Amino acid sequence: ALDSLNVRMAELIAEKKRRKNKLSEMGAEICMLWEKLHVPTEEQRLFTESVQFLGMDTIEKGKNELKRLHELKAQMIGKLIQEAREAISQLWDETSTDDGQRANFKAMTITDESLFTDDLLAEHEEHIKQLQEKLEQMKPILKIMEKREDIIKERMEYEDFQKDPDRLKQRGAALTKQLMKEEKMSRRIKRDLPKYTELLERKLREWQTTHTEEVMYKGEPYLDVMKQQEEEWRRYKDNETQRNLRRKQEEKSLENRNSNDTHYKPLPGKKRVISVNGSRPSSRGRAHVGGPLSTNQVILNGSRASSRGRSHVSVKPQDKRSGSSIRPRTAPSSTW
Repeated sequence: ALDSLNVRMAELIAEKKRRKNKLSEMGAEICMLWEKLHVPTEEQRLFTESVQFLGMDTIEKGKNELKRLHELKAQMIGKLIQEAREAISQLWDETSTDDGQRANFKAMTITDESLFTDDLLAEHEEHIKQLQEKLEQMKPILKIMEKREDIIKERMEYEDFQKDPDRLKQRGAALTKQLMKEEKMSRRIKRDLPKYTELLERKLREWQTTHTEEVMYKGEPYLDVMKQQEEEWRRYKDNETQRNLRRKQEEKSLENRNSNDTHYKPLPGKKRVISVNGSRPSSRGRAHVGGPLSTNQVILNGSRASSRGRSHVSVKPQDKRSGSSIRPRTAPSSTW
């Protein structure tokens, strides 16, 4: 009797273990289908509260729930495959998968809904799993790539700041904030950019060796992208240097021209001067007492007016004894 009791006890323990395993498997599948089929949370809660312990009724409820979910899945197979394809496309973008690798997944090209089966859905789900694992491995590299691209954009922004002298017209806290921002940008460009570039070159080559594929960025291998970026930057700096040199040469040339224009240059033509001693002016337009006078002056002397029709005025000196002056004798008005 004791032996029979022990045997029965062992059988019950084994049955308990079997039922626990069975319920565990069904529970995992039910939860997976709930998530995949977007079963409302309230329905999930009601079912969970209805099943307790390890009785056969609990197992039966689990089987019925699985049957219902599989029928629902068959009705939604087209929608599920479409959702799987959207997830695959997103993962392709995140892992920078090129067109050739995408074309290798033939299941993606099936569009006939009569061919949408559980097997086709399972193939999509397996590919999603592979891409997720790949993305997890690539995350450290992708993170460094993102940081480096941010600094590349910041480098051009810093160049634009340096070309804008108006930024220094700010006052007080605004100017301090601007200068601190530029200092941080300069530090990242000079310190972090070379560091990230060197680190990526090493890691990208390691990935290429391990996975026999290159890490892509916008459809191009990122190693090639980095090389192209540095070449473009060198060309840009060379052009800026040449442009600044030409501007300085033009400014210097303009200064030289302005300096030459400030020297005295006598006006062209013959100069007319005033003769103060009664003699005729010289042919060079200078009075006998020396020194050039301004043009268009009347010659005051005692001589006869020139043939050009200008009048002459003879001014006599003041009488020293009487202190009175003698009125001048004016030439006829016809000579004006």
